[in-house]
Amino acid sequence: MRYIDKHPFLQEGHKITDDYLESTCLIKDVGIHYHYQNVDYGGTFADTGAKQKMQDLALISQDHKCCYCMRDLSPQNQQVTLEHIIPQSASEAEFNGYTSKNVPYLTNQDIIRTGNFVGKPDIPICPRPHTVAFENLVASCDGTFPDKVGYPHCCNLHRGNKTIYPMFFASNIDKEITFTQDGSMHPVPHCTLLKEYSQTIFSLGLNCKTLKDIRRLWHLFKNVPYNILLNCLYDKSLRDKTLKEVLYQNENFLEQDAYIHVKFLKDDYWGTFLLYKWFHQKL
Repeated sequence: MRYIDKHPFLQEGHKITDDYLESTCLIKDVGIHYHYQNVDYGGTFADTGAKQKMQDLALISQDHKCCYCMRDLSPQNQQVTLEHIIPQSASEAEFNGYTSKNVPYLTNQDIIRTGNFVGKPDIPICPRPHTVAFENLVASCDGTFPDKVGYPHCCNLHRGNKTIYPMFFASNIDKEITFTQDGSMHPVPHCTLLKEYSQTIFSLGLNCKTLKDIRRLWHLFKNVPYNILLNCLYDKSLRDKTLKEVLYQNENFLEQDAYIHVKFLKDDYWGTFLLYKWFHQKL
């Protein structure tokens, strides 16, 4: 996981939201008065093209990586989903639970619960309604893998509406998370938000078996040039040889390595593995 810095993109993100609200949701009342209605993420926000613009901007701000698992989200590789950090359906108590954490971008100065925004007379456009606010939206993969297409193992669709801590907004997240040799992801023992991070990793499925296997492979391949790994996509015998050179070296991981060997000999799994090249030489 990496830090997501939204600051350079806030102006553009705000413009997408504001243009949508002003052009689609603004209702002029008597005299100088007004209110906003029908702020609809799944309806008019999508239909007017604002959702696609927001998704494109989120991808740019994240260097086209999934906010959670770091999968490459280039359009040709994986279905992209827009993730609401604070769920769309959040109650007032749930919403306040997030904004009270003093997390960057998720304060009462940045966003307002959409239900408390719609219909209120003469309410200013900032803070912006949370269901369409750039601060509350990040790009995630759909969490599926080749053997379970349509079934999310991790990330946005696996999470549902479970409460999480937005770890990617912590500027020191790279020092707060560690990976073990089997590919497991954990907060470091001295982490000040140990409980919150541990629960978030669990809720997002970030230690599902396939993700662990992928990260173990990147750990084993850290000294192997990336071009060799890429060439393995087109040459199964080279892939088998390259896998055998790094697997089965540690007796504590023989069972996992045998499973990895069989699974990642498959073309679709090797292609999926390469989508996680962010981990090369990082583990």
